[in-house]
Amino acid sequence: MEYATATDLYAQANQQWREAIELDLHSSEDIVYAIMPLLAQSLSLEPDYLPSLDLLSDMLMEIGAYDEALEFAERLHDLAPDETDYDHKLAALVGEENHRRRLIRAYLRQKRQRLIGNPHHH
Repeated sequence: MEYATATDLYAQANQQWREAIELDLHSSEDIVYAIMPLLAQSLSLEPDYLPSLDLLSDMLMEIGAYDEALEFAERLHDLAPDETDYDHKLAALVGEENHRRRLIRAYLRQKRQRLIGNPHHH
């Protein structure tokens, strides 16, 4: 895959991320840092590629890198102000300290369930 596009790289990262979630490894920094280069590469080809920005910010949120995630969330919001999912992400990240972690956890749980299409909870 010599000439991978931003979309190809995102698809690869997304697949690996889905597998990490299915194995319950989504909060592992090792896993996150292993997948991130694909998204970084995707964004180097297409800096405003929304799916990569979205996934990257989710992954940063999973490992508690909220400040970095916030930068991407703000960019998503600027690029697609009408996308309610990005609004939710931003709202969770800028929530007041006491509630922020809970909001972020709820947001991420929802995103994970959507990604692996898991209608039944454990």
